Amino acid sequence: MTASKALMTASTNARRTALLVPCLLLAACTTTTEKQDGICTADPTITTDCNGTADGGAPQNLGLTGYSCTGTARPDQGAVYIEGVPQGIICANQIPPTDGGAPASPQNYCCTNATTPCAYDPVAACDPGTYAYQCLDINRPESYNPTIRCGQGVRATNYVDYCCSGTGLPAGCGEQDGLAGCVPGLVGWQCPITGTQHTLPKGQDLMSNKSRADQYYLLCSIPQVAPSGKVDTFCCYPPASVPPGGSCIEDVYVSNCNPLTQFGFACTGPETPEADYPPIVCPNPGTRGTSMEGYPATLYCCNFVNDSH
Repeated sequence: MTASKALMTASTNARRTALLVPCLLLAACTTTTEKQDGICTADPTITTDCNGTADGGAPQNLGLTGYSCTGTARPDQGAVYIEGVPQGIICANQIPPTDGGAPASPQNYCCTNATTPCAYDPVAACDPGTYAYQCLDINRPESYNPTIRCGQGVRATNYVDYCCSGTGLPAGCGEQDGLAGCVPGLVGWQCPITGTQHTLPKGQDLMSNKSRADQYYLLCSIPQVAPSGKVDTFCCYPPASVPPGGSCIEDVYVSNCNPLTQFGFACTGPETPEADYPPIVCPNPGTRGTSMEGYPATLYCCNFVNDSH
């Protein structure tokens, strides 16, 4: 995510829900609302590359088809939900996007032949250069398409959301034990700054097991830029998932919060961060503003309170 899109947030889920509700009322419908400017064509040469070769021999049977697409068209656009079940193909892009984030044209993809219980999600908030799928079951997109790489899955009711790429994920973060300024109960982290893009710690950065990391969330303080100017430092509290129905989400761009010692939140509903995250205490009333995703929200600067110390 761009400094904040480390997790696809409740705000994104609200946009997705607006698209999904009509699908729940009908037997089947598509949720893709993007304007398709271009066409996709199956390409046997790309198909051979997608399926790879074993020691220079015959292509492996990975069940993938290669496509060449012009403009903004993608092979996986037009996924459908049938009685609430996502159905679509999963595609790994083979050419990185341009520096501005727009896809290069033509763009090559390696896509599953068979339909999967995952749907391309055009409205999810993902890091530049990545794109999203919403999947029904516990299987990650990589289990259907081995040429794709996906980050931490984020549960949204009956679905799991993933940000993925066929050309590699953005650089990750790392734990920094003993980071100065982190109170007991919080873990220090460092995350790279690439140009103007910031990164937030994710469960996947623990590098243990991605499936387990899908259930592991980090709630992180307002970052502080290290003297080198190349990394942000955070104090994080795990685990800290947004509870069902909660509307307060992490916002590291709330102004006037103390770096490392305070946590920023944006609440789109009536509750406060204290109601959604028990270790959090907010000393001052929130102020009306805009969340980092661009939605009207009440913004808070809050403290972490460790009752065990």
